Amino acid sequence: MKAVYYHEHGAPEVLQLGELPVPEPAAGQVLVQVGAAAVNPIDRRLRSGELQEYISRTFPVVPGWDMAGRIVKVGEGVSDWQVGDDVMGLAFTWAIQHGSYAEYAPIDATAITRKPPEFSFEQAASLPLVSLTAWQALAEFGNLQAGQSVLIQAGAGGVGSIAIPIAKHLGARVYTTASKANFDYVLGLGADVAIDYTAEDYRSVIRQHEPDGVDLVLEALLGDEIALDAIRLAKTGGAVAYMNNEPPEMAEIAERNIKAEFLHHRPDGAMLADLVALFQQGVLQIPEIDVMPLAEAVAAHHRSESGRTRGKVVLHIQDL
Repeated sequence: MKAVYYHEHGAPEVLQLGELPVPEPAAGQVLVQVGAAAVNPIDRRLRSGELQEYISRTFPVVPGWDMAGRIVKVGEGVSDWQVGDDVMGLAFTWAIQHGSYAEYAPIDATAITRKPPEFSFEQAASLPLVSLTAWQALAEFGNLQAGQSVLIQAGAGGVGSIAIPIAKHLGARVYTTASKANFDYVLGLGADVAIDYTAEDYRSVIRQHEPDGVDLVLEALLGDEIALDAIRLAKTGGAVAYMNNEPPEMAEIAERNIKAEFLHHRPDGAMLADLVALFQQGVLQIPEIDVMPLAEAVAAHHRSESGRTRGKVVLHIQDL
């Protein structure tokens, strides 16, 4: 099969396009003929060699967890799915090898849901990781309620593009950071206040609007000082969900009863099905998608690393 893979950690240029054997689905898995795969920041972090203490690698590694495609083989013990079903899902695993940047990829049967016929494979592939991450951070961890407030960092990014409308669906007042060029985009998603991080101190703006702090911070940025600021911006009894940082060591967290955790997305086909229904109903909007061919995976990783993407970058793997 055609696939993008890497034999060693490094810059985007370690990614190669070539031929690999078609993997077999293990017990409890299905094998998907992949139509499209999304590019996520975690893909490039793993490619560069980060998080080795958490996630093991078996080289050559095919990157990618998000996928949409068609089932071509069913593993032992799988009864709810059959060959020919069009599906979408998050193929997360703590030991990476057979990812979604390939013509075929295995995925746990519990991690998939049906792809709506009105969604393209590219649209479907853009949704699993960011939708599950946003819902698990806002609704599960943060228990965000109507009338509460939330700061969503990087509102125009992949997670932010879904987190903003989810927060509005939950009834919250939404603050987000974005460049001025993306104001129309994030406000269109439902943000109440957009803060131009290139021209304003977002911390000062938040404190002007919310002197006691916000109920929840969804901190998608990376950096020690940013991690500290997230705690300072949360109100007493509030919460901070970190996407890229461990919570900082500061007495204020316990003293002010702030709930703070480094969250990791969890694959969940049933939860994804509920979220897909919200997209079908128009409650949530599919993010802007920049589709690139599989052969341009190196350029896609460079684009992801630029920090200036809007919505999602998706690789077209093959026509189905």
